[in-house]
Amino acid sequence: MTPVRWNILATPRRASLRVARQLSFARAAAPVLVFVLAFVLALGPAALGPAPARAQDLDLRSRAASEDPDSRMLVEADQLVYDFDERTVSAVGNVEIFYNGYTLVADRVTYREPSGRLLASGHVRMTEPDGNIVHAEDIDITDDFGEGFIESVNVETTDRARFAANSAERREGNVTVFRQGVYTACEPCKDNPERPPLWQVKASKIIHNKQEQTVYYRNARLEFFGVPVAYSPYFFHPDPTVKRKSGFLTPSFRNSSVLGYGVTTPYFWNLAPNYDITFSPTVLSKQGLLAEGEWRHRLMNGAYNVRLAGIFQLDPDAFEPDRSGDRDFRGSITTSGAFAINSQWSWGWNLVGTTDRTFGREYKIKGLTEDDVVNTLYLNGFSERNWFDLRGYAFRVQREDPYVSPDKDGIDYQAEQAVVHPVLDHNYIFDHRILGGEISVNNNVTSLTRTDSDYLTTPTGITYFAGVEGTFSRASTDVTWQRNVIGPLGQVFTPFAYLKADIYDVQSQDPQLGSGSYTRAMPAVGLEYRWPFLATSRGITQTISPVAQIIARPNEQHIEDLPNEDAQSLVFDDTILFSRDKFSGYDRQEGGTRANIGFTYQALFSNGASVDAMFGQSFQLAGTNSFAVRDAGLTGVGSGLESDRSDYVGRVSLDTGQGLRMTARGRFDKDDLSLDRAEATASYSNGRNSGSLTYLYRTEVPLLGLGEQEEISAATQVAVSRYWSVLGGITFDIDKQARVKHALGLAYDDECFNLSAVYSETRDAYTDLVSGRQVFVRFNLRTLGESQVSVDDATSETNSSSNQNWF
Repeated sequence: MTPVRWNILATPRRASLRVARQLSFARAAAPVLVFVLAFVLALGPAALGPAPARAQDLDLRSRAASEDPDSRMLVEADQLVYDFDERTVSAVGNVEIFYNGYTLVADRVTYREPSGRLLASGHVRMTEPDGNIVHAEDIDITDDFGEGFIESVNVETTDRARFAANSAERREGNVTVFRQGVYTACEPCKDNPERPPLWQVKASKIIHNKQEQTVYYRNARLEFFGVPVAYSPYFFHPDPTVKRKSGFLTPSFRNSSVLGYGVTTPYFWNLAPNYDITFSPTVLSKQGLLAEGEWRHRLMNGAYNVRLAGIFQLDPDAFEPDRSGDRDFRGSITTSGAFAINSQWSWGWNLVGTTDRTFGREYKIKGLTEDDVVNTLYLNGFSERNWFDLRGYAFRVQREDPYVSPDKDGIDYQAEQAVVHPVLDHNYIFDHRILGGEISVNNNVTSLTRTDSDYLTTPTGITYFAGVEGTFSRASTDVTWQRNVIGPLGQVFTPFAYLKADIYDVQSQDPQLGSGSYTRAMPAVGLEYRWPFLATSRGITQTISPVAQIIARPNEQHIEDLPNEDAQSLVFDDTILFSRDKFSGYDRQEGGTRANIGFTYQALFSNGASVDAMFGQSFQLAGTNSFAVRDAGLTGVGSGLESDRSDYVGRVSLDTGQGLRMTARGRFDKDDLSLDRAEATASYSNGRNSGSLTYLYRTEVPLLGLGEQEEISAATQVAVSRYWSVLGGITFDIDKQARVKHALGLAYDDECFNLSAVYSETRDAYTDLVSGRQVFVRFNLRTLGESQVSVDDATSETNSSSNQNWF
């Protein structure tokens, strides 16, 4: 039998029934006449009489029609049956109805003309305009799909969440009431669909209001594997489509010896799509009410936020006398922002203010839990060939107890922090070449002030400075020219030249430096040479290349007269062997004539594996060796570059292409090749299995009072089943034969639930805390919320938090 299709042209008042598709004339004449007669009968008895007859007499009232007067209902079925007495039209067999974004599939659909309702039965499936799919045994719904009653219903949302109920009622097109309902975000078990999901919420009534985008529950029970674990007479959460909605967030709990027991009940107020406020009051049994609030605002060209926190402490005496906590009012304000001026320029800030040093750490204020925080204001710009960055810094120390130096009673860490006003970096690469080479310019301006000198005296009696008291300003420029020339047989020559120039102004009362103005200039010319040899064979491509570099320049000037703020970090290894200036910043400049030689090796295998290696050495050929001259920070001491012939440095890396990567790099003594510094790492990643292993070694540096250091650390995650994984990690001090820290945990991860629990401990000898033991638990019910709980023995405090609005 040829399937029947008809169109219903909806109007604001009535609907017109008409034939949408002509019957196939490939069929015999008799069946054709039968179907034609069926369609004529569908127009109603009046169509056969002399009285005027119109298809509009078939009243299909539709609310949706008032929204879209041109809506059409398209129906496909194996058979169409009209009952004159009951005034019904039934579509039977493989019924599909398409109307105003809805799709209804069923074995049988009957339209009752007097009531204007559709009755669908048998494997009913209705797809809504928003993508949700409704499965049911029977549906009794209005012809506009706006209201109805559903038996044995199951709803699948677009984000894989599910509602199920014995019955459901649809109201006003946007409210669905599930009776004896269940909600879950877990997939049903394929082997046993009747088995309860990992978690589900059962309720006597579940109300899903699409207009409010909220799901309400009455007499709700949270179940895991069918076992009730929590009960609430009433609660609600945003439906799975919601990203932002006003309401209470998950409460958190804490316990501390000085703060007492506390509960935080955050409230998120979604004022507009581009700005909101979160209030987070915390009631503490010993200290009273801690008020916190965060304002967030997104504008057309950026966004900013402001966070406030404050408390009038009920019991300041609970803290140690004359310390940060011994005061009535404590509070903080933090703000950050980032804005685009145009497509190339942007500016922003990150600012912090607190009444005392430890308020943020003791009360666990967001963004203030670190030992030190940074205040900064910046302006930067980028283009295809240059960039600009201007920043100011002020560092806020949040440490209560300073470490004590052997020759001082104490250290004021805050006074030792520099205020940078400002630091400017600018880089420009010229479009046009000169002598066939490229010219680039790097400019830097730095100005900072420090109240006290930051210094340390070693057990050997040597004092070195991380920063010197006073005001220090410097303007620097670095102009570089270089060109690549391909010589005979693939040899690569790279001639280069650069000029570094600086102007200094130093104003200090510290006798280490004093005051004065200085100028420096460091011209240099050099040549780098490479000759790569390529060898290919079946399954492997190898490249080996000798590398040689020579740089001629005068001696470094004013080494002992100038402070060293930005060039204190110096680790001589393979990464800087061929650097033209091995110092990390502008305050030091490598001088004298130096040669760097070595070779590189690469191998690429057809299976995706690769090997990369490098080995070399550096030589001071003429002039003063900058690394042998001690500055205020003793930069270069123990680096392996102090003598005219440096230590050897090398690296070997292996990537198997199967998730395993290994790298070993080291520095070897120039005389006997003994190991002075080493770092070896191995990592593996394959699905849910991963691991890493790191070995570190550094020989003793007597001048700095540093003993030999050797430690090994490992971390791993191993999947023991489809969802469960074991986590672990350890750091071991080989020299002292002691654990530095270790951790062990368990994790569960599936499509609807995540859980991880980790215990970690840092030994007392390696931390300034009283104890370093911590238990961290995190769990997430997809679409409902994420929470975490941490217990730290160092503060005797328990915290939990959530990032979802669900209560």
